[in-house]
Amino acid sequence: MPSHNKIHNEVVKEKGEKRIMKKFGLKILSLIFVVGLCPAILQAQCLTNYDTYKFGQQDLNGTARFVAVGGAMGALGGDATTIFYNPAGIGIYRSSEITASLNVHWDNATLSTDNYKGPTERRVSANLENIAYVGHWDFGYSENKEYGLSFGVAYNRMKNFDRNGRYGITKNYSKTQFLAGDAYGQSPEALLDEKGRFSNPNIGYRAILGFSTFMFDPTVDSEGKWDNGYISYYDKNCQGQFISSEATFSESGHADEFAVSFAGNIKNIFYLGMSFICNYTSYSRIDKYYEYFNDNRQLSTLSKFDESGTAFTYKVGFILRPTSWLRIGGAYHTPSYYNARSSNYSEASSNLDLQKAPADAYGSIYTPTNSERAYINAPMKAIGSLGFVLGKYGFIGLEYQWNNESGAVLNDNTKFNNQAIMEKYKTEVVDTHTARIGVEIKPIDAFSVRLGGGYRTAANKSNASRWYYTADTRTDVSYTNDKGSYYVTAGLGYRLGRHSIDLAYMWHVTNYNYFEFGGAVPMNLRDVNNQFLISYAVRF
Repeated sequence: MPSHNKIHNEVVKEKGEKRIMKKFGLKILSLIFVVGLCPAILQAQCLTNYDTYKFGQQDLNGTARFVAVGGAMGALGGDATTIFYNPAGIGIYRSSEITASLNVHWDNATLSTDNYKGPTERRVSANLENIAYVGHWDFGYSENKEYGLSFGVAYNRMKNFDRNGRYGITKNYSKTQFLAGDAYGQSPEALLDEKGRFSNPNIGYRAILGFSTFMFDPTVDSEGKWDNGYISYYDKNCQGQFISSEATFSESGHADEFAVSFAGNIKNIFYLGMSFICNYTSYSRIDKYYEYFNDNRQLSTLSKFDESGTAFTYKVGFILRPTSWLRIGGAYHTPSYYNARSSNYSEASSNLDLQKAPADAYGSIYTPTNSERAYINAPMKAIGSLGFVLGKYGFIGLEYQWNNESGAVLNDNTKFNNQAIMEKYKTEVVDTHTARIGVEIKPIDAFSVRLGGGYRTAANKSNASRWYYTADTRTDVSYTNDKGSYYVTAGLGYRLGRHSIDLAYMWHVTNYNYFEFGGAVPMNLRDVNNQFLISYAVRF
């Protein structure tokens, strides 16, 4: 088999070769322009604007009672989960409590287009959802003991990332076009330097994988000199034809919160609380992608990306009880200051070398595992709540939450803010607004019936796109634009003396635009998450 240098040098010598740029190719020109604006960045830089958003994500989680009423308890309190939403809520306690919750959830993800609906991929998992201790002490200067102090320590599963996806579509564009545009300006000699290409800070791993497996070739000017560009295998050999592609992705991980909380009660009218939170986020994704051309050629890529981080968040809140039936609550959460680390690994293989027979033409390449450290400020949040107490028969809760998504910050491992990527982030990410409602009805004192629901607005503008670093070590290229979510909840509760058992079910739908890579036609991703929770609590 001829060496890669020899193969590509022969291509460079072909005079007068013209780049074929129609339909998808025009989008690649735009991509080249955007990438060209990116400042010179070492290969270690790999976190993107979409990773910044991921560290601030949160789902509705907590005790079964809290989930069953849609999380609308910020003004009502009396549940250990309020430690993480409005810490003043544990000031409502008049006794101490230990509670624990288990969760079983199954996620169904479906990718589709106007003419195609892919298989629904299910992912089932279970975990410890919530565990907490709340201690309460009354004190004061009268027999009524109208002053109190509550202390809480708790763990809460904030977000579960477990999800699988799969699709197989026919299209008239190719990943080879994206990679050819992405490699613009990176010299063929450097890409084929087997001893030094992975350590060259001016060369990206995506370009190395694509060029080494014959996914694109250099283009030349009228004098036969390399013109800084590349032509994709698709544009050179299959331009305009429909090809088949298949892909799978597997996501896993979680975001957790650990809290120490304090709350005070003043004459059962005003409650003030604060929580000191330690956050931990762990996320992993594996992407497998295949393309099948009409000339019996094919390519495959695999990318594995991991990221994790720890953070600190401070939360403060209040509840005002002006009458026996009305409660007003508010809370503020500072940004979460993450110290994050990521790593990535990738593979590529193809038989796109036309100088060899299909049976023995496969070329494969593997990258080293690369790691990077970064610093992320996840968005601050503010919550306003109303609670209407229906005497001994239950309550109605209403809540609004604002997430300052556009205020998030990504810094590199030197704590230097990448101004270009943050300007892009701020113009494409929008603050989210969440409304929650919940109802608890108690037909008898020991038994409760609960219903709830919520809606969150989209976190991305429709034209949002992922930032691709030119000299990046990262090779996973897909991304999703969030289009908002909604959920419906229901549950039951039973209390016997000091003990209580609560059950809850949540149906949660999130919609996305899914992009295979920059410039690709988006698909619809519908993610339906079902959760069943059970909680046990004892008060003393």
